[in-house]
Amino acid sequence: MFADELERSLSCPVERGRPLAPLTTLGVGGSAEYYVEPSRLEDLQAICRTSARFGVSVHVLGGGSNVLFVDGVIPGVVLSMRRWNGAVWRRTPEGGAIVEAQAGHPLSAVLTEAVRRGLGGLEFVAGIPGTVGGAIAGSVGAGGRSVGELLTAVTSLERDGSSREWQKGEFVAAYRSFSLTRDGRVFLGCRMLLHPAERGRIESELARFRAARSAQPIGARSAGCSFKNPPGESAGRLLDRCGCKGMSVGGARVSERHANFIVNEGRATASDVLSLMQLCQATVLARTGVRLEPEVRVIGLDIQSAC
Repeated sequence: MFADELERSLSCPVERGRPLAPLTTLGVGGSAEYYVEPSRLEDLQAICRTSARFGVSVHVLGGGSNVLFVDGVIPGVVLSMRRWNGAVWRRTPEGGAIVEAQAGHPLSAVLTEAVRRGLGGLEFVAGIPGTVGGAIAGSVGAGGRSVGELLTAVTSLERDGSSREWQKGEFVAAYRSFSLTRDGRVFLGCRMLLHPAERGRIESELARFRAARSAQPIGARSAGCSFKNPPGESAGRLLDRCGCKGMSVGGARVSERHANFIVNEGRATASDVLSLMQLCQATVLARTGVRLEPEVRVIGLDIQSAC
């Protein structure tokens, strides 16, 4: 059986029925059929190979933001990358640096170290939670900038357990889309090139992006932005104009501070959040003709049929 084979092949524990809500920023969702936190490459490879052989899904979990696990048992393996969290910095001859960051490394930690070293280019991630792997997979960005433009290489594990390094030119990063992201592929890390910048300019950019995020419900339990921005428009403004602020289903409510955030008021379920997302989509579609596309990653459900 799959579970027996998986446990025999790993040096780390395989947990069954691990509650997932505490591992996410939204704080809702069911439990993992199988949950693992590997720290060795050999274990990661074994998870990929064994899951592929038995046709079992692997769901990668980073810092827990931008993700919504449905209620009940999540079939397959929930693979946490929290122990895959190192970073190495190397100076370039031009005074910049190349950072090799593992997928589970906090994005905020990369920004903090870049600022300490007097390196610019990452200021737009100020205030964005999550990990390097999540930033790669979701092409995280703000203000017209994205992590993808800083990448010089990305390392991944394929479904058969083989590793591959992708060089710049072999991948494309667009708005909330990265060409290498697909089911069964696990990002191990990346290399980013950062350049020196004046301290005053770095601080000014940090202040600008932090000010832009001050309108968000900071401190509330949320997955982040619920919907992607349609071309030439802001999802938050559309939702606001359509009267979605304050809408609620069960314990889930559209934030009064920013309409593109759904917050858990303390007793929400994943079903509450999904129903509220559907209500918001239906309202905007009926009043504007615009169909909002979810930005939050829903695991355990076909999001196209659900939202």
